[in-house]
Amino acid sequence: LSDLESFNLSGNRLSGEIPTELGSLSNLTRFGISDNRIIGEIPTELGGLSKLVWLDLSGNMLTGEIPPELGDLPDLRRIYLMDNDLTGCVPRGLRDVPGNDFDRIPLPFFSWPILPFCAQ
Repeated sequence: LSDLESFNLSGNRLSGEIPTELGSLSNLTRFGISDNRIIGEIPTELGGLSKLVWLDLSGNMLTGEIPPELGDLPDLRRIYLMDNDLTGCVPRGLRDVPGNDFDRIPLPFFSWPILPFCAQ
């Protein structure tokens, strides 16, 4: 699968956690698993997908914080995370991603020193 560029399994009633091994798919530009029953945290390994342009994890049961590593993705243009149980703050690096649903998730943006509990 090392040449895989697009991975979309949205709306398939999948369950379980996101495998950390997906972070090694170095040619991946699109990754979508929305509207499933995915649990657990967003793996920090997804921050290694340097060619990723589109990420859709919405409509699952993901928990924990949004990994700051996602904010380091240089080509990310779309990110959708609504309808999960995420906590913390939206990482600073995601502030300028043009296509997002941050207005539909109840998390503040990282802003030091106003929100020191989000120190990143």
